[in-house]
Amino acid sequence: MGGDEFSILLPNTGNEQALNIRDSIIEETSKIELESVIVSIAAGYDIKTDTSQDIDVIIKNAENSMYERKMKYGRAMRSQVIENVLRSINLKYDNEQIHTERVAEYCELMAKEMNFSDREIHAIKHAGILHDIGKIIIPPELLNKKEKLTNEEFDIIKKHSETGYHILRNTYEYAGLAKIVRHHHEKFDGNGYPDKLKGHEIPLESRIITIADAYEAMTANRPYQKPKSKEEALLEIKRCSGTQFDPEIAGVFLKIMETKPEVK
Repeated sequence: MGGDEFSILLPNTGNEQALNIRDSIIEETSKIELESVIVSIAAGYDIKTDTSQDIDVIIKNAENSMYERKMKYGRAMRSQVIENVLRSINLKYDNEQIHTERVAEYCELMAKEMNFSDREIHAIKHAGILHDIGKIIIPPELLNKKEKLTNEEFDIIKKHSETGYHILRNTYEYAGLAKIVRHHHEKFDGNGYPDKLKGHEIPLESRIITIADAYEAMTANRPYQKPKSKEEALLEIKRCSGTQFDPEIAGVFLKIMETKPEVK
């Protein structure tokens, strides 16, 4: 009936039989596994009990029944997809869960220091956890590669922020975080990606994640580099203040790291 809509005509089928058929279709499709992709179907039905009834009305009623179930269960299904994607990334890539947890922690510390509201702190922390969700498109051998990436390989990796944006913008609970994730690799001087935004054109939360992400990457154990010490990484943050990083937020981060020795 459309790009992803199908109609089944069931002659001599009563209400109970139709209900059982609908439920069996949903149950069978739920067993299909495609890595982090959840196959979901919204199905509705209606019964024609008299020859005088207009078949177009019956079809419309079945369609409305389908949309009702789609609204009821679609939101929960999309949230489950996000959880599955994160789980899949953590399984594929070395130290990915540690990375996202540390980025979220640094984001939370900066947000508190900048007097964000509790709701805003919660949002930036979630954005920190989800900032690399677009890595689901990247082959594991690239992210776990020990040698230097080629330009072509780096171009593939650079697509992850846009992919993360498209995943989140179609999910009710996380749509507000989509732009933050899209722009967390922009640079303050306009030489970042994907849109080459500059200065305060970049969302504030993205500018926070940029610093948290860079510091964690510099100090983490990665297959392609020797980790920097805390002091070396902070010197790099200071050096790139005003070019890669927002200088004001960089100052906030440096203050936190200098006054809170327990934060590594």
